[in-house]
Amino acid sequence: MSPVFNVIKVVSFVLIALLCIEAYGKANRVAVKAKASNAYTLSRSLLESEKVQTYHLMEGRYFGGNTADASLNDITFLEIAEDLAHNLRRQNYYSEPDPNSGDLLIMVHYGVTDYEASYMELRGYDSLDDMGLENDSTNDEDFDDSEAFDNFAENYYDAQFMDQVERRSKVSKVKLLGMEDIYSRSISSQTAFEMGEMMAEERYFVFLTAFDLPLLRQGEKRVHWTTRYSVRAIGQPFDQSIKELNIVAGDFFGKNLKGLNSKRATDDSNVEVGEIEVIEQEVN
Repeated sequence: MSPVFNVIKVVSFVLIALLCIEAYGKANRVAVKAKASNAYTLSRSLLESEKVQTYHLMEGRYFGGNTADASLNDITFLEIAEDLAHNLRRQNYYSEPDPNSGDLLIMVHYGVTDYEASYMELRGYDSLDDMGLENDSTNDEDFDDSEAFDNFAENYYDAQFMDQVERRSKVSKVKLLGMEDIYSRSISSQTAFEMGEMMAEERYFVFLTAFDLPLLRQGEKRVHWTTRYSVRAIGQPFDQSIKELNIVAGDFFGKNLKGLNSKRATDDSNVEVGEIEVIEQEVN
């Protein structure tokens, strides 16, 4: 075997390995949107009594998606809650054993987003010709303009209807995943593209809403914070993904951060918002 061929084999193997690592990194990159009211974050930063809070968890809505995924049934909400509780403690949130006490009620919505197939993909079309406007120039006598237009118009109106359904579905998905910035003009085209890619694929997600429990018992709904986080569903089961989701989101619970944050479960970096300190003032 020639040395050149051996080099080619080695290079090919390295390229395949790098592609696999890149795909794995993409699959395990968790997107997090964390929001909290200014009054809540201020009180937790200033008052020692607010830095440690107790909570009760409540199961919210479950989203099963539109494709078969057996791994969604391999874990119960109780198991999700136990893993979530472990990571909530990292931000000084502790489960309250007394049902009549507690600072927060945390509603937990979870599941997987739908796979969005386009109308062309659903019908197996690759071009507009497939929708009925194909003109065979080799046999013009057999081509019926009116019949072709009718076929195209029928498919076109079907496509418009599917597009409206898809738009409504995307609005719901945007709210679940915390990707409202995709409609903002302030983000870069690259960020918009990356969000669009995430929106198009199936993603496991968790959506937490933390209510003020004492006020809720009095009939007033006040949300202190929300955290929405998701990860790519393709290539990994839900029972494994939920642990990685909670590990990453554990850095963001109860915090108010700008934009969509992205981090891998194996990333050791942390997010801390400290006080602003003036080191030196310039003298004119």
